[in-house]
Amino acid sequence: MRRVLILLPVLLLLAGCRTSLFEGLDEDQANRIVAALSHHGINGYKERNADRSWNISVDDADAVVATELASAYALPRGGHANLGDLFSRQGLISSPEEDRIRYVFGLSQELSETLEKMDGVLLARVHIVLPEKDPMDPTHDTLPSASVMMRYRGDTNLEPMRDRIRALVAGGVEGLMPERVALTLVPVTPVLSFPGGCDNDHDIAGGNDVASAAGAVSVTTCSESRARMPSRATTVLGALAALVLLVSGSVWLWRSGLRARFEREPRDGRKPAGASDGRREPMAGDKPRAAGEAKEAGETGEAAGPTEHPGEDA
Repeated sequence: MRRVLILLPVLLLLAGCRTSLFEGLDEDQANRIVAALSHHGINGYKERNADRSWNISVDDADAVVATELASAYALPRGGHANLGDLFSRQGLISSPEEDRIRYVFGLSQELSETLEKMDGVLLARVHIVLPEKDPMDPTHDTLPSASVMMRYRGDTNLEPMRDRIRALVAGGVEGLMPERVALTLVPVTPVLSFPGGCDNDHDIAGGNDVASAAGAVSVTTCSESRARMPSRATTVLGALAALVLLVSGSVWLWRSGLRARFEREPRDGRKPAGASDGRREPMAGDKPRAAGEAKEAGETGEAAGPTEHPGEDA
């Protein structure tokens, strides 16, 4: 029984083995990762820390695929600085050149964050060039320019939005014209390698499963079956652990009942030590026994021999 109780926690632990994927994320990043994994049929588990940050873990069997998905989706996204944080330094004297560099960097960060809010955009980078005016050379080109790179999901078509994206970036920089914004759009389709390969009907590119970056649009049977394997294994192991616990409890109760029965009914027919036959030993102060008991006592005395009475000799 003790061995079973010791092995039971081990079985339960094996039933829920998980691998930590990311730690110390904010809630928005954690939700994005869980949603991306869920679109591909992978269960992501959120755990909250004491400092209000979040950890993401997955089942051991999904660790490799989950890592590839997070990398393809550029998750978790890095934080973006803003102009308020960059110019919040107090008590320090900075040169005009430092202020200019800080301003350009903060402006690029804010525009990148704005573009990443668009549907389907995974990553956005904006580089702004603000040439300095040369008073000695009035003919020098001082018009600003910008370069934008955007990675987006393959199921989202951003090509028709090129002019709108250029106008959005140009509107955030003083003096920038939309035609001076160089825009590069990169569609992303994750290529996921599942351990053990897939069926021939779903094998693409030598055992790799090519899934749409949207996940929900085309999730192959292979990815779904791989994702269900850990949950099935967990269910089976949990059922086995419950069955072992039930059988162990029944055996323990049965053996306890047998032990109590043998203690009440010894095998050799003798009374257990300390057991009585129902008669109570006489004690001082008891009343005289009944006539039948006295007669029985007399017969017992005659069988034992005559009793001497000192008064009769006198």
